[in-house]
Amino acid sequence: MIIINLNLLPPHRKTEQNRLVKFLFIKNILEFIIIAAAIIATILLWGWMILIDEFTSLTKNAMSIGRDYTSYNTEVRTVNRTLRAIGETSNGYLNITEKLLFIASTTPANIRINSLDINRVNNQIIIYGTAKTRADLIAYQETVKQIPWLEATIMPTTQLLQKENINFEYQTKLKQWPIIKIIGEKKK
Repeated sequence: MIIINLNLLPPHRKTEQNRLVKFLFIKNILEFIIIAAAIIATILLWGWMILIDEFTSLTKNAMSIGRDYTSYNTEVRTVNRTLRAIGETSNGYLNITEKLLFIASTTPANIRINSLDINRVNNQIIIYGTAKTRADLIAYQETVKQIPWLEATIMPTTQLLQKENINFEYQTKLKQWPIIKIIGEKKK
């Protein structure tokens, strides 16, 4: 069986028909692209709205948590500040019990120490006491000069004018003791 296609259309109709087929094909492709773009835009718009709602709820939660825990945060900051101050005070720690016992053990029987003022900020020590005689006071001054962690300082001559029951004040600097800072002092 032989099939023969006869085209009885005139040539200008053929070209119009070809143009019409091409136009309909392009129209269908563009419709498909527009429908696909509309679907994608709708999905993106819904996703954007969901993200905005989630962001808003997260912001509200964060603000409410911030309001609820403000007092806790303040307490934590205060505790941290106190712990830092305690840590800074332990940096200058020095066990002075042995030093005080050494001063007490080297003090002669004729010397009575009334008080000791130790100023760790200035690294200074002041010994207040009473000596029975001038010779005892001079001997005690020599004893104090021999203490390795005290600098040698001369006792004021006004204290050496009395012969007996001399109230004295001996000021000296501490050697090789770490200087401590006052808590709350600003760093320079």
